[in-house]
Amino acid sequence: MSRHALALVLLSALSVLAFSRAGAVDAPASAVAEATQPSAVETPRPEGAMVASAATRVLGPQTFNPPKLNMTLISGAGDIVDAFDLVDGLTFFLYYSASCPHCQHVAPEVARLAKALDGKVAFVGVGSGSNSVGELAEFKETYGLPFDSYKDYTRRFARDNNATSTPQLLLVRPTADGGFESLGEWRPLAGGLVLLAEIKARVALGENPFSAFRAGELHGSNACGGCHEQELRSWGLTHHSIAYWTLFEDEDADKPECVSCHVTGLGTPGGFAMDEPHSPLAEVGCEACHGAGGPHVPGARVSATAAKDVCVTCHDADHSVRFSVERALPHINHFNPTAFDPIAFRAAREDLVDGKAPRPMTAFPEGKNLGDDACTDCHKAEAKAHRKNPHSAAMKTLASRSSTKDMACIGCHSVEKTTPAETPKDFHDQGVGCESCHGPGEQHVAEGGGTENIVGLGESCPVCVVEAICTRCHTPEQDPDWDLEKALELSKHR
Repeated sequence: MSRHALALVLLSALSVLAFSRAGAVDAPASAVAEATQPSAVETPRPEGAMVASAATRVLGPQTFNPPKLNMTLISGAGDIVDAFDLVDGLTFFLYYSASCPHCQHVAPEVARLAKALDGKVAFVGVGSGSNSVGELAEFKETYGLPFDSYKDYTRRFARDNNATSTPQLLLVRPTADGGFESLGEWRPLAGGLVLLAEIKARVALGENPFSAFRAGELHGSNACGGCHEQELRSWGLTHHSIAYWTLFEDEDADKPECVSCHVTGLGTPGGFAMDEPHSPLAEVGCEACHGAGGPHVPGARVSATAAKDVCVTCHDADHSVRFSVERALPHINHFNPTAFDPIAFRAAREDLVDGKAPRPMTAFPEGKNLGDDACTDCHKAEAKAHRKNPHSAAMKTLASRSSTKDMACIGCHSVEKTTPAETPKDFHDQGVGCESCHGPGEQHVAEGGGTENIVGLGESCPVCVVEAICTRCHTPEQDPDWDLEKALELSKHR
């Protein structure tokens, strides 16, 4: 998938922020208060930011148009039935198409919801008029739906209830005057949003809405965003939010050793599964740090210390450049001001997916670049190998194009003496040298070596570590034919 196509896919995935349309009943005041309670440790936030800002929409009153159920459907046995006769107290209507991939992805979640609410809430499947009764029966068996589906053979269910896409989930119940009211609508029903439907149903039943959270059960970031809308949008501007999809570009999405640190819960019960790439647990989501269900599962809240400990399970010496929790935490911003502006959000999201977003955690150590001669005394074998590398001749390629004075080019063909470099004289003339990849050597030389004062790569030298460094210059615009694997082979030091 191209980066541009990927950008559109991921933008549309985050546009599901309308999913928080979920209520027409009052929630207990205590439940709303708990959901919107600020954390004990306050951090600076943009004006208007609030923890779980959308909780009152999920839990509280909201008005929908009454559902229209005055039509007939065809049962699996071929009988004509009235849609309104299928309502049995509190009832979910799932409108879907058996051939719709989105419906297929979310069907297992709906099946689990039906089982969790068995005996309390009725479920009715309504299949698109384009499906045969046989296809609906096969869908039910394949995805384990514990309820019957009916064909919308007149297409009136879809037309009268504005079901213009699939899947959709409607929560309805009878009213005292013989009609029906809609308590919740999820249009579309995306992965992870089934949790919001369960919360809404439990509110309608007069139960504690947080009983929808069960110990060890993962839901995905979309579910969290139902209440924590601002936090979800801010997460959508982090590299964590595209962690899994970057593996497809690198053709590593079939390697569990890579996937485990790019998704949520691989290898744990109910966690990400290798054969479910569209799972709501793809990417490094909220629950990767905050635990399954976050703080809403009694006794399961992850402490701040434990959350920090999670970071280093993936960001270890072999897989991250100079990582430290202290350096990383300021960049985990749950209330990014850019996320509040739709236009700025879209632009920042596209930059992120296109590889143009800043990568602050790849920043080099502070200090001056001393030039390759300062490295040679201790690293003779590496220096000899480097002299055979095309990087060492980078300035010569500029000379062949009479571009050695072009400041737009020199930055990727040499190493700065001073920062910021203002003229060509502010660069070393040795080409792309050691410090282009390993960072300024001033501290390293002054301290007689060390590992904390220079960027060193682990023995395994995984490509996920070095790619961020290489692609500062080897961008699609500047070097469209560049290949990381081939480049690493050419850049071996020994």
